[in-house]
Amino acid sequence: MTTDGGRFVSPYLDPERACRWLRGNHHGHSTLSDGHESPEQLLVAYERAGYAYLALSEHDRFADPADFQVLTTMCLLPAVEVTSAQGQSLMHLGPAHELPARQLTAVQIMNQVHAAGGLFVFDHPNWKPVPEYATDALLNSMTGLRGMEIYCGVIERLAGKADATDRWDRLLSRGRRVWGHGTDDQHDVQDRFIAWNCVQWPTTASVDAAGIIEALGAGRFYASTGVTIERTGTADGGNSCFVESDADEIRWIGNDGVILKKESGGMGELSVAELSQAGLSGSDLYVRAECLGHGAATAWTQPFWVCHS
Repeated sequence: MTTDGGRFVSPYLDPERACRWLRGNHHGHSTLSDGHESPEQLLVAYERAGYAYLALSEHDRFADPADFQVLTTMCLLPAVEVTSAQGQSLMHLGPAHELPARQLTAVQIMNQVHAAGGLFVFDHPNWKPVPEYATDALLNSMTGLRGMEIYCGVIERLAGKADATDRWDRLLSRGRRVWGHGTDDQHDVQDRFIAWNCVQWPTTASVDAAGIIEALGAGRFYASTGVTIERTGTADGGNSCFVESDADEIRWIGNDGVILKKESGGMGELSVAELSQAGLSGSDLYVRAECLGHGAATAWTQPFWVCHS
């Protein structure tokens, strides 16, 4: 079986284009909802840590970024974490106001967010506050889902599993184009700086909230818990994809979460031909890179899909 001469399609900008990476966190809470730190404390802490953007994504309450932007040089994103009728907490990036709490299903929330031009992200799918929080059947039913947290820092100390890459691979293997997010979901000091996203941004372009949300919706970012990616994308006309990072090892992951290749050091490359050699075929092939660093530090690229057209 072969890949029939397919080419990798990248969500990232041209690797030769001058870009920088904007580190940010779009999921977390202050004393405006159930967090233990004030908005002012969070703004100071994240700015000092070098973050380029932040969201005060309060539970069922819209915290207008305009009310806080004067306090920071970071770009503040509009965000609300919406509680569904079934108790799920789900992210709405780009709102002008909150949606009604505990009245809508997860699917209805997603559809309303997208209809309003926002970005919906399914938060911490491996959290276990209530039975049937995020079943595979529910996630599979969410046609149009574009974002899911693959690592959520606060779940390290709660019931559940912070790493949800297994859920991600199951969706990707069904042909779903879902981007993987990393966030703190901070509620207390101990939750800061655990997981974040780095958005790819043209070096000369000014930074704005709408552009960051658009980039998150298009997959122009990577998620991390400590590894830095310098460059990633496709090469040789799409015949290969690559990553350059400060990792100790690169693992290329394919359909069903299978490890296709391991490479020592922070630079790695995988070709379409190697997929063929591994016996992979079909219309929904993808690969993604996991960049492993010291301890448990990891960075995750977004998936590169094989296109046959």
